[in-house]
Amino acid sequence: MAASGSTDAPAAPGARAEPPAAGRAFGQRTLVEWFLLAVAVLALVMFAARQGWTERADLAAYDIAIGAQHHPARDDIVIVGIDDASITAIGRWPWRRAVLAQLIERIAAGGPRVIGVDVILSERDTRYPHDDAVLARSMALAGNVVLPVLAEPGPAGMLVRYPLAGLGAAVGHINMVVDTDGVARQVYLREGPHPVAAAGVPHLAAVMAGFGRAGALPEGVRHEPAVVAEANGWERSGRLRIPYAGPPGTFARVSVRDVLDGRADPAMFAGKAVLIGALATGMGDVLPTPVSRDGRGMSGVEILANTVQAVSDGDAIVAVSPAWQAGGTLLAVLLAALAALRLPPRGALVATALLLAGLLLGSLALLALARLWFAPAAAVLGCVLFYPLWSWLRQEAALRFLSDELARLEREPGVMPAPRHPGATLDSRMRAVYGMSAQLRGLRRFLSDGLESLPDATAICDLDGGVLLANRRCVALAPALLARVPEGPAEPGLPRPGIRALIEAVCPAPAPALAYWQALHDRHAGAPAARTPAPVPEGGIEVSGRGDRRYLLHGAPLHGESGAVAGLIVSVIDITAIRLAERQREQMLRFLSHDMRSPQASILALIELEERRAHQAGSGTGDAAAGSGVLARIGAHARRTLTLADDFISVARAESKALAFMEVELGGLVLDATDQLWALAKAREVSLQIDLPDDPAVLQGEPALLVRAIANLVSNAIKFSPAGGTVTVSLTRAPERFVVAVQDRGPGIAEADQARLFEPFARLHEGQQGAPEGTGLGLVLVRAVAERHGGQASVSSQPGMGAVFRIELPFSATSQPASV
Repeated sequence: MAASGSTDAPAAPGARAEPPAAGRAFGQRTLVEWFLLAVAVLALVMFAARQGWTERADLAAYDIAIGAQHHPARDDIVIVGIDDASITAIGRWPWRRAVLAQLIERIAAGGPRVIGVDVILSERDTRYPHDDAVLARSMALAGNVVLPVLAEPGPAGMLVRYPLAGLGAAVGHINMVVDTDGVARQVYLREGPHPVAAAGVPHLAAVMAGFGRAGALPEGVRHEPAVVAEANGWERSGRLRIPYAGPPGTFARVSVRDVLDGRADPAMFAGKAVLIGALATGMGDVLPTPVSRDGRGMSGVEILANTVQAVSDGDAIVAVSPAWQAGGTLLAVLLAALAALRLPPRGALVATALLLAGLLLGSLALLALARLWFAPAAAVLGCVLFYPLWSWLRQEAALRFLSDELARLEREPGVMPAPRHPGATLDSRMRAVYGMSAQLRGLRRFLSDGLESLPDATAICDLDGGVLLANRRCVALAPALLARVPEGPAEPGLPRPGIRALIEAVCPAPAPALAYWQALHDRHAGAPAARTPAPVPEGGIEVSGRGDRRYLLHGAPLHGESGAVAGLIVSVIDITAIRLAERQREQMLRFLSHDMRSPQASILALIELEERRAHQAGSGTGDAAAGSGVLARIGAHARRTLTLADDFISVARAESKALAFMEVELGGLVLDATDQLWALAKAREVSLQIDLPDDPAVLQGEPALLVRAIANLVSNAIKFSPAGGTVTVSLTRAPERFVVAVQDRGPGIAEADQARLFEPFARLHEGQQGAPEGTGLGLVLVRAVAERHGGQASVSSQPGMGAVFRIELPFSATSQPASV
């Protein structure tokens, strides 16, 4: 299958492409719809929060948070309860105030810090008038009693009913504020007629918490300073949400009966805040709270105990500022909107779900850890609303898009018309578009298969050089040619990166190929007025590739439906094998005409000379000796001819297309090669030193050729080593390869001559006195064997310092393509 270029490219040149303006308009319309929907949802959310539509949901979340963060009750707060046992023992309520005086005296005897009496004492006792004086004397002796103030509606508005003036106790209001669901969650630290600052009464819990300190409230009390004014002229300030310590019964309790009967030691009240209030069934105010369980409410005196603890600990719950509340709500809705815009539907759904969980958990964590209340319901409402509304808009947009695509595909050449009435649902239109797109994919596949079946690397480009289609052969030459083509015009004087990547990957010097492309472009696309078009070679141009490869670069125009040139077809034909075959043919002719012919001619001449001398001089000892010398020379030439033929055959076999590779151990091959030359080394008085690793060096190779290549190097080293010298043959392991190195102590090789060593028939020392004989094909064979095994052959030498020849073979050597 053919590889495709830019994803925005058409299936084939000449096809009608989607106008860029249409794509931009589609994107702008999406952004406008998203913006309008986001503004509408945000406005609805803020309006709902302002009108209190989400208050019940916020209160439910608040109650969950309060119920999940129980904390220990303070041990310095004690409730002395007027319970059922006390009513049974003393009598029905209300009791004589002398009993209340006795109770205060018993508690005061223990030395409490403050005594709060949750009993209304605003009217005189008409039945027992003297009891008021007794109670006043008991409170005066205690000196730390706080009495409640009663606020009740009157003809002219709210009235404040204070305790009897003669009692001489501190006062505080005990008004509770219940929310819309009837649950008691908060109090106000100061209440009273307008203005609060002048006539307000502090809360009884605040007076108890700050009793004995400077000011009406203890330092560090958290509250909301906003003033709430009611229509009847009553004002409240300092709202404080109560962090209930736990369900009813959390605070320490003592029965009034036990205190009066002496069963409760007064010392237990030392230094504590003591609250006296009703706990008996059907007596006193009982209100539902966030921590109420099983339908049971909490008595007013226990709510006061929780309030005293909140004020004393300074951990009352306050709401975040309106600015932070609005900002957090807007941010959450905007994040949900951005997720819907930027993410796919599944990702947007997951992001919205995570955002909802984060809002709820974050609100609960903020209340539990920082005693701050962030109402999450409005933000949750916005997130929940945005996703389905945006999904509906996207479905409408998808239907419009599919309708437009059906109409556009009907105009495409070679495509069957769409159904006349594809249906109004998304699925029906998707099926219609799929059927027509399948035909387009068939046309594209036809073009791709045809391109892929071409024997050469071929690419189809637009007129600017952007690659639209390319077969695998082309991609293998230049993987970067399929990089996304940037929008806009190409650089002045240069094609787009697609075809340029192909040219630069093939040619180390790309200037001629780029000039050919420019001439091809100018001829078919039109050249600027300031430039004269260059002639275009009809058969393409031949360029030099990397690694001595040769390519034929050829281009041709591709016409569209209207007949105009819509693109260019560029082919890169590898002609390396052809050029190599030509060079080898020349070498073969030179070999047959010179090297193989000359020894044979010498043999014939010497034989003729010997026959002539034998005929003229006759036989004799001298003649026999002369004949023997001639025959020796004949034998030398014959041996040279055989050696030359043998080397030539070995080189040809090494460069052939088929080699039988097998698993071999390279150290054993080194030993085989050196064993063959042991006699030659002894004859020339040269020592062979072999250095092999302990671990076996195993690879895939052709053993006979490898032995021959190593033997050639060792043979050359022996021939060029002086008598008494040493030739070192080593096998080492380098990163990713094995290295066979042969080192001698010979005359060395000049750097300028080293490049000729691996050329055929090159003999650097030919003609010099004492130079060893050779054919000039030994090192050619070494290089060919190394390259066929995926490696390389090299030499390092300096004159007078000897030479080191190396064969480097990769660990995973496999057969390489033959040269021809």
